[in-house]
This record gives sequence, structure tokens and C-alpha cells, in this order.
Amino acid sequence: NKMKSLLTLIAAFFISTPIFAEPANTKCPTSGKDVDKAVTSSYAKKVGFCCEKCKAKFDASPDTFIDKVSAYKADGGKCIISGKAADATQSSEFKKEVGFCCPKCKAGFDKDPDGGIAKVK
Repeated sequence: NKMKSLLTLIAAFFISTPIFAEPANTKCPTSGKDVDKAVTSSYAKKVGFCCEKCKAKFDASPDTFIDKVSAYKADGGKCIISGKAADATQSSEFKKEVGFCCPKCKAGFDKDPDGGIAKVK
């Protein structure tokens, strides 16, 4: 039965796929309480670098630079590692799934993600 095999395959996919994305943090950056894994928000920001060396350093350990990512302004044109002028061909995207204790904390973060991302540890 091809139909039975197809349904089994689809069921296996949904059973093995998590419903919620796993947040990177265990404590809410707003309240400090334990994270409810069902209350998350995606944070993404493109950051620039002056050279391949700085980009590689960031790509190897992006969480090390989380404070600089939150302060990064694309129109400033400065490398987040060296402070030198950024090269338009050198950039990376910082991505993190952030967890919160409740929808109220998530809403506050969503209004000002750069203000709250540095608290995500």
C-alpha cells in the first residue's frame, strides 16, 4: 500500500519535528524567571565587518559578541569587532530564538529587540 507508506512517512515527520523552536536561553531576559518554551521570538540582525578575519572570528562564536550585535547600527558602517570601516562584502547574520516566561515579556522584547538581546545569556 503506497498510501499507507506515505501516511506513515508523514506521521513520522511530524512526530520527530519539534512543535516549538528551542530557545537559546533558559531565563527570561525581561523578568529573570524560567522560560516557557512555548513563548519565543526570533531575533535576527545583519552585522558588518572590516575583513574576512573579523567575520570568521564572529562566525566561530557569535554569542561572544551579543552586546556588540545589539548596539550595531548598519548605517554606522563600522566593524563590530575592530571598529574600523566595514567592508560591504563582509557581513553575517546573527540569529537567535529567544524564550520568555510569558507573552507580556515577549511583547516588550518585540517592541525593542536590540534593547533586550544583550540580556539573553
